[in-house]
Amino acid sequence: MSYPAILDADHVAEAAALVRRYYLPLGGNTNPRTGTRFDDWAGGGDHPSVADRITADDLVAVSFLSVDIKGRAAIGLLEKHAKEINELLQQIPVDLDLWDADIDALNSPDSPASQLWHVLRGGKYGRWGIGPTRASKIMARKRPRLIPIYDSVVRPLMGLDHSGGQWTTWHAALNDESGLPARLEVIRRAAEAPANISALRVMDIVLWMHGIELGLEPVNDDDDVVGAEN
Repeated sequence: MSYPAILDADHVAEAAALVRRYYLPLGGNTNPRTGTRFDDWAGGGDHPSVADRITADDLVAVSFLSVDIKGRAAIGLLEKHAKEINELLQQIPVDLDLWDADIDALNSPDSPASQLWHVLRGGKYGRWGIGPTRASKIMARKRPRLIPIYDSVVRPLMGLDHSGGQWTTWHAALNDESGLPARLEVIRRAAEAPANISALRVMDIVLWMHGIELGLEPVNDDDDVVGAEN
């Protein structure tokens, strides 16, 4: 099995309970976690009107997942390098699920997704404070069906040492003939979570909540050594 037992067929009810708890108000507060607005803020990052460009609303949505985008990076993403980012996003399908993707093509250094990752990380224009966690959250906002969220909590649960090869690991988990993609939808429905969240987002929430229960510590950005990133 290429994923933790919390996602197997024997733990659907437990996984659904984690997702349900994620969407409940925190403690005595009447407000839910800010992360519950990541997917639908301003209509979603993959809405047809904004799917092929990074917007200020996308950066706000990313902040709901407890990271921020520094000023230099924000200017680069929203203005200075916007044309290049637009062109790359136009080449990345909005309606493609990770398990249906050609993983070798996706991982190719020349693929639009890999090039966008490289741009976001600052590998092309100089480091600007976007590590793999921030980069994955921006890409997951724009392509929620294709790009998973990577952070210090889900990383060890997926058996990853760093962000390199992460898309291959997730792709393998979703294609191991265990029926995980369909089970993620069962978990979403059982949790009564929003219908618009992707299977990858359901998986991320289950893993994150499970990891927090296990005592894994979230960090602001789980950066890698240069050369180890995806």
